[in-house]
Amino acid sequence: MTPSSNPLIPRIGDEQAVAMTWERFLADRPVSGGGVRDVVLDSWRRSRQGAVDPALPCAPAADPRKVEQLRQGSGDLYVAARPVLESLRDILCASGTLIMLSDQSGTILDLNGESRARDAGEQINLAAGGRWSEELIGTNAIGTAIATQLPVQIYASEHYCIDVKHWTCAAAPILDPMGRTLLGVVDVSGVKETFHGHTLGLVIAAAKQIEAVLARRDYERHGRLLAHTADSFTRYANDCVVLFDHLGRVVKTGGSVQLAREAFGVRLPFEVGGRVAALDTSLPADERQRQTPAWLRGEWLHPVDTREGILGSLLVIPVGARARPTTHLPPRGEAPGACPGVDHFADIIGTSQAITVAKARARRVAPLDLPVLLLGETGAGKEIFARAIHKASARPGGPFVAVNCGALTRELLASELFGYSEGAFTGARRGGLPGKFEQADGGTLFLDEIGEMPLDMQPHLLRVLQDGVVVRLGDTRERKVAVRIIAATNRDLQADAGAGRFREDLFHRLCVVSLSLPALRERPDDIEAILDCLNQRFARKYGCPSKTLDDPVRDQLLRYRWPGNIRELQNVFEAMFALSDGDRIDSSLLPPHIAALPEHLAMPELVSRPQHASGRLEEMERAAIDAAVASAGGNLSLAARNLGISRSTLYVKLAAIRSRSQAAGPERGLQ
Repeated sequence: MTPSSNPLIPRIGDEQAVAMTWERFLADRPVSGGGVRDVVLDSWRRSRQGAVDPALPCAPAADPRKVEQLRQGSGDLYVAARPVLESLRDILCASGTLIMLSDQSGTILDLNGESRARDAGEQINLAAGGRWSEELIGTNAIGTAIATQLPVQIYASEHYCIDVKHWTCAAAPILDPMGRTLLGVVDVSGVKETFHGHTLGLVIAAAKQIEAVLARRDYERHGRLLAHTADSFTRYANDCVVLFDHLGRVVKTGGSVQLAREAFGVRLPFEVGGRVAALDTSLPADERQRQTPAWLRGEWLHPVDTREGILGSLLVIPVGARARPTTHLPPRGEAPGACPGVDHFADIIGTSQAITVAKARARRVAPLDLPVLLLGETGAGKEIFARAIHKASARPGGPFVAVNCGALTRELLASELFGYSEGAFTGARRGGLPGKFEQADGGTLFLDEIGEMPLDMQPHLLRVLQDGVVVRLGDTRERKVAVRIIAATNRDLQADAGAGRFREDLFHRLCVVSLSLPALRERPDDIEAILDCLNQRFARKYGCPSKTLDDPVRDQLLRYRWPGNIRELQNVFEAMFALSDGDRIDSSLLPPHIAALPEHLAMPELVSRPQHASGRLEEMERAAIDAAVASAGGNLSLAARNLGISRSTLYVKLAAIRSRSQAAGPERGLQ
């Protein structure tokens, strides 16, 4: 038989020479040459260093109950590999070989093959539960593939233990598609007469197929995980944020990584694909506890729990916490502690009357120690206002903690808000976990989407607001907290309270001061200024000059109604900015629904001007205002929106028209 030129495949014609070399190796005599491949000789050396007895009759075996635990622990690997192994079973049965899956330790989890081959394999524990690492049974394809993390074929006398030498096997490692760590091994074994050089290619293909299945599952899960946590990277932009999947692998990072290292001694694999075993939900709880690093604090972790189970966890490291002074609520009426002369609402873009009125009211309520209820459509900027109110409040140095009441299940929301004690429920952390009320002590708690809070949870929230006392789940100890509440909703809470969908007493407790935020379509004068601000922001983000908008693009953006408000405008403009090749943004980059602009998505058009008003500019302006006011039935707010100007601007223009009309005589008065 012709010797193979591939170092991964045995040279069968050298079997006797290999056997003699093995004997010299055991006798501690020189073994240079002798037809032994380097991969085999290196494995023999590891086997000897590990004190493996070459006379072992078989591999050790794990307890059947342990095997079942290992299958459950291998989770995704076992599920992904099973159909692949079954698809090869019929092919390999005819050849008298076995195909099997082992975990990363070399323990066989699953095995397929015809009965005679299985009976023969059981004699050496080549069966489910057999433990085939090099440390336990010396050179073999499974153990050597684990040791080298490379595919390998081991033939007959190349094995280290004498009773395994009448077998031949080929194995390939299965690597995590994301982090490239070892997950397990796929192996084909049979008596030495079943040897075929193509078997190695078969197991390599099977391993790649399993990796592809795992990669597809990861892609789908990570997409859902990112969708559930997208807002968190904005909400905690000043902190260090790391998103992990259910296996403890890093999916995304954001914020100040270096500050986390310096402030808390964090030693974390921040690169995508890095793994923290303590966050791997497939591991037993005691193992995760043992793997928890000293720097990891329980209150930093936020499980991402959905109807389909826990998708992962969000680690939020408050890098500013060490610089925060201890704050206490001042007595009512005490002067605010914010920096004098600093307008914390200046970053809210807009000069229209609607947004000016909202900012003025927010400035008045910010220093007061009162709950605030923000009312407005989704995307109208409720959290931006909440943060500005916090900065302008009497406790600007205290924490600002945000909770989305509509994004969590009832059970998870309760533990998030109130915390829990050790042993409160299965999986509860050792030492318990403080809730958001405790985390926000001395600062502000922002309850977003408060209208979505389950009705049976509302009495617990009401008690904290009334008494300033929190009791963790599973605990009896009362903890005093001093927290200012800012709540937000896009629902009509008063109507919900009247219909019994929201507690009326809680509504009145939250709505001590209410603040209505205008939708973007109600302040069209501000859109151009917001576009200019976004242009500068994205230029800094992408490291390039700001870009010029073609007139047709700007016109369409100004005419669109923006049902998703500022959030929609920001997302649309960033996509256009990032996709534009040069320094201009042209009409080809407009989303189809904005480019087409159906009537129901367009701002109200100006009413056509009369033909006779084509003379002087003042006459044209007066004609347009006359038509708009008439069309709006005398409603000046609606007329201003139809004209595309603010109500205050309309008042100024009406006053000027009246002044000119009085000077010109009664016949020229406003119709």
